[in-house]
Amino acid sequence: MSDLAGGAEREATMVDGFFGRSQREAFDAICAWHGGDRAGACVVYGPAGAGKATVIDRFFGSLDGSGAQRVLVRAGRGSGAPFEHDVLARLAAGLWPDDAPHAEDRQGLCELLVNELASRDTEEGEPALLVGLVGPDACADWPEDRERSVLGELGPSARVLVSVTGPREEAERWAERLALGADSAAWVPVSGFRLDEIDAPLRDRLAWAAIDGPGPRAAVEATAGALRERGAARLEALLSTVARAFAPLDLGDAAALLGADETELAAALDAHRAVIDPVIAWGERWSALRFRHEALRAAWVAASEDGAALCERRFVEAARALPGARARASGRPPEGRAAACLRRYAGDHLRASPRVPRADLLALCAPRWAWPSSLEDLAARRAELRRLRRSVAAPLEVSGASEALVEPVPPLVRVALAQGALGTLRRAWDPGDAGPGDVARGDAERALAVALLALSARASERPGEEIAARARALVRQRGAAWRNEPWRDAQALLAAARASAGDDAASFARWAVSAASRDEQGPSLPVWLTAARFLPPSEAEALVAQAIERARTDPRPGHALAQLAAAPGLDAGQARSLFRAAMTLPPGSRANALAPLVRALPGEEQARGVSALFGAFVDGASADGEPLDYPSCTEALAPFLGLSELLKLLDDPMTGMGAALAVRLAELGETARALDVVGQLCGGGVHGASPLLRAAATEGGRPLADAAREAVASLRPAWVAAALVADHAAPAIEVLGLDASVEIAGRGGSGHAGIAALAALCCAAPAPSRPSLAARAVAAYRDSGDTDGLESVIRCAAWMSPHDAAWLLARSLGDAAGSVTLASTLSGWGGVEMLAPLVARIGGDGALVAAADALREANAWLAWMESTGGSS
Repeated sequence: MSDLAGGAEREATMVDGFFGRSQREAFDAICAWHGGDRAGACVVYGPAGAGKATVIDRFFGSLDGSGAQRVLVRAGRGSGAPFEHDVLARLAAGLWPDDAPHAEDRQGLCELLVNELASRDTEEGEPALLVGLVGPDACADWPEDRERSVLGELGPSARVLVSVTGPREEAERWAERLALGADSAAWVPVSGFRLDEIDAPLRDRLAWAAIDGPGPRAAVEATAGALRERGAARLEALLSTVARAFAPLDLGDAAALLGADETELAAALDAHRAVIDPVIAWGERWSALRFRHEALRAAWVAASEDGAALCERRFVEAARALPGARARASGRPPEGRAAACLRRYAGDHLRASPRVPRADLLALCAPRWAWPSSLEDLAARRAELRRLRRSVAAPLEVSGASEALVEPVPPLVRVALAQGALGTLRRAWDPGDAGPGDVARGDAERALAVALLALSARASERPGEEIAARARALVRQRGAAWRNEPWRDAQALLAAARASAGDDAASFARWAVSAASRDEQGPSLPVWLTAARFLPPSEAEALVAQAIERARTDPRPGHALAQLAAAPGLDAGQARSLFRAAMTLPPGSRANALAPLVRALPGEEQARGVSALFGAFVDGASADGEPLDYPSCTEALAPFLGLSELLKLLDDPMTGMGAALAVRLAELGETARALDVVGQLCGGGVHGASPLLRAAATEGGRPLADAAREAVASLRPAWVAAALVADHAAPAIEVLGLDASVEIAGRGGSGHAGIAALAALCCAAPAPSRPSLAARAVAAYRDSGDTDGLESVIRCAAWMSPHDAAWLLARSLGDAAGSVTLASTLSGWGGVEMLAPLVARIGGDGALVAAADALREANAWLAWMESTGGSS
């Protein structure tokens, strides 16, 4: 059996736990549940101190030799698991005692736990699993949202036994909170015991919990009164300190907090052992001081309110001093026994005090504090930052004045950067890796430049230029040395070139060409064409010529030239050069190269290009070796064809031609022929509905509207129609109407297709309708439970309410990515670059500048990595 509550705690429970009639009945009920084959979850409930934990402990012990895997975890401060994350980490350690997963990654940890509990099956050769969770209600931060529970789905050979304090109604609320299935769970009450049932040796410790006993408040007041009568005020202060600690305190920790001599404090405890024994438990030599029950701890806190401010101040002052002490120690943990305990929960003590300035809280996400000294410390720091993030993000997740939304943005960015930096460090500390290294730092530098450029692009001229100047300075200093993913390096350098002029733009463009040339698959030639725009004319001409020549010698030259033609910002001179190169190729390659180019060509060249494309179809150009890309070439050619040319192509149609030809026929008013083409060449389902919708949206295709509506209405499942609307939002609004299109998107559910459809409709709809559609897109994203639709919903940022934008930023920044690093927090999925439109919507220039200023923390992390080499 794996009991993660600790040996001393378990021993105390077995010795002190009274086992009377009510406990025996509960024990028998649990045995009956476990021996049955119905409910996967059992909830034990009853008043505080009734013996629920004792019953569960004895039940777990009764299963020795059963062959089942048993994991028993006690939650709460007294067990050293004050937060949900601590409980999950102990659960994982029990499930995988020899190879526990990284506890600091909550998302990954939860996925592993969910999968393990949901898949446990003895038919697959696995042992049966029994998980015991004692007192989740004693945790300080257990999530309200049942979707975040890891216990929601149990495999055929997994059982969960949970205890909570309170009546049946409270137990049912917790069952819902834990996603245990209140309708199917087994319920076991423990009613408690009376004073006359308790044996004399146990009476002093258990009288407070008896049904007819004094209760926890009277018990702690009696202890406090006895200490005062004996002149042991120092011990009263000690107990107040223990009551407010997030975990058991060693005597040295407590002495340091009280400013007392440890030896004298130990002597006082020895002298008054009998007085404190009913409420306080401890280990050897007064280690692990803690209250015997959460109810006693809570009662002491409530009874000692007069001294609460002083006790709180002691914790806060000690926690506040730790970042400075670490800085003076050059990153090494400060001396003092209280440091270890306080370091683990310093942020929580600071957060618990309403009088602590925000600056003190944010010091916890600075490198001098958050840089860990070990893997265990790393896990503690990441858990601390996650809890800090919740409090920092809270103002962004509630309604309020729009002006108040800007202020929380910089703290959120700073905390997210610290989380990302520790994620980078976690990767670097994997076995066999000595440190973050130049690649990780370069990756983060590049991401920082891109994030700054994204913020600057959404600001007005003056603040935007100031932000861009910081990005240029970083690129100027470090960009030439980046050796990360070649394509990403090149794109970042091109972005910097676009935000620059003169020598800077030319230098960045040259570095982009060099980065693209490092690709093992060969250089990204479109990067060369884009870079040429920023180079002196002669250098640009030579680079374009070199890119074209490389493409012409490719095994598929038409495809390679087509990639060049699709380069962003292709200018007229480059288009002509590509046209001349394309015309030297065999017919099939020539057609493929011309397809993305023909619309960008001027009059005479365009006419020649259209003629060459048409000729390739008529003459069967694929015979020359490079297969003709019929769908792309048809889409490019069709808008230039008249009826006679269309009919000629339809004499011998090829696969992939039907959709574009049907749309063009509809444009020419040939709706009957268009309908025939859809039926004969496109097929049914979405393959037919898509060209019908596009055709009906043209001026000449209006008579096809009914057929298009019927085709869309027949699509199954519903998400297929939603995906069609997402791909063709403007035609959908034109043919189906906005209301009908929104209804189709809604029927697509809260998955990616529905979100994408609502976002596309928002961008395509008339201006007055866009705010309401943006709100619907955000609501669908909220309901989705994943981040697949994030990119789609951000397209609506300009029309969101500031509160929706703030909620999305708070929930997404750095958290949307599956694996969080400093680089991903800056420019990955859910990074600053991606979320810049939300920042702009929250507070315009003020929010953008504030976020950019907060990114200076990334520089601090990069400098710390540089100075430490990534070591602890």
